[in-house]
Amino acid sequence: MVRCAIFAVGSELLEGSIVDTNSAWLGSRLVKAGFDVEQVRLIPDNKEMIVSVFRQALEEYDCVFTTGGLGPTFDDLTAETVAEATDVETEMNETAKTHMINRLKERGVNIKDSHLRQAMLPKSCILFPNGRGTALGFGMEKNGHIIISMPGVPYEMYLMFEEHVMPFLRERFEMRERHSIDIRIGSLPESEVDDVLREFGFPEGMECIINVAKGEILVKLRGFDEAMLMEYAERVRGRFSDNFIGYGSDNIAAVVLRTLREKRLTLSVAESCTGGMIGKEITDIAGSSDVFMGGVISYSNDVKMRVLRVPENILINHGAVSEECARAMAVGVANQLRTSCSVSVTGVAGPGGGTDEKPVGTVCIGWCVGREVVTKKYNFAGDRDAIRIRSMKTALIELNNLVKKYQP
Repeated sequence: MVRCAIFAVGSELLEGSIVDTNSAWLGSRLVKAGFDVEQVRLIPDNKEMIVSVFRQALEEYDCVFTTGGLGPTFDDLTAETVAEATDVETEMNETAKTHMINRLKERGVNIKDSHLRQAMLPKSCILFPNGRGTALGFGMEKNGHIIISMPGVPYEMYLMFEEHVMPFLRERFEMRERHSIDIRIGSLPESEVDDVLREFGFPEGMECIINVAKGEILVKLRGFDEAMLMEYAERVRGRFSDNFIGYGSDNIAAVVLRTLREKRLTLSVAESCTGGMIGKEITDIAGSSDVFMGGVISYSNDVKMRVLRVPENILINHGAVSEECARAMAVGVANQLRTSCSVSVTGVAGPGGGTDEKPVGTVCIGWCVGREVVTKKYNFAGDRDAIRIRSMKTALIELNNLVKKYQP
């Protein structure tokens, strides 16, 4: 197995002014190709630190990948630190120089002496073309270990890796493709999912990873035997049949739309604390207009009464955050938009507005499917964003379950 590390170079990454998306993208490609990614790290623009990290990594890993620090400015240190870590000098690389000058001329940029610094690369390095930028990537070998440096600009790095670095790696290393199946499960605590998965006894060579998102759990199965992965994925799905959302990127909104189409039902939404998040989640999917008719963001009690026809006595006696109000909102929006199904959400997302009786995180959801109306009260944990996302996902997951059971 090829052991590797990924280093993203640049102080701006540690300060948070730029988010490192390169490492995640690169890691996913390498793992799928069969590499073992054992370390991912951000490194500031400190020459001594970078050299030390690179030297140690070249002793521990078969392959080291770096992104960033290939520009012409004083804080772009990758080329000279790779040279020092591999015990060579830097030199003016004529291929890199010609490429850079041609790129800059195409953009109408006057060439300055400072630009030439970008073409100072480790002596005898392997070059990787850059089809989108001025800085070529390069590789250096030391004691059978290799370090590959690519640009920090994501769209430049992506193309370079796919078209040039990956073919190089396939020639150099014997790799066996690793397969992966993601199983999305909703409306269950992580501990309950973990208890069930512990009973499976996954075979050697198969990994099971649990990732928790807001209102959703992702069970990732990884291994080299694709048929066995699918067998266990189906077993996991069977154990969580009532909470199964879908495979891969198949999110709950896409699943709900398919279920509604199968039943030939239409949908409307009435949202208060979620502020339109359910409608957005659904309309993010192209073609949803054949099922989704629209929604009402009834943030104020006045809109709840005037538009959704929520009786005033419900708001007086039970309050806006109540199952009674959620029921009236669901029925009201279904009637107003003439849909066969609807979902409503009303709650206290915080950070303020909570009471002893209805603390922050109290959310009431209503579902109208045909002539049946169901409501439920929840107490979601987390900050405002987490509460709203959990409310949205729970509303859609339970809607899907109700629609699956619907009989005309």
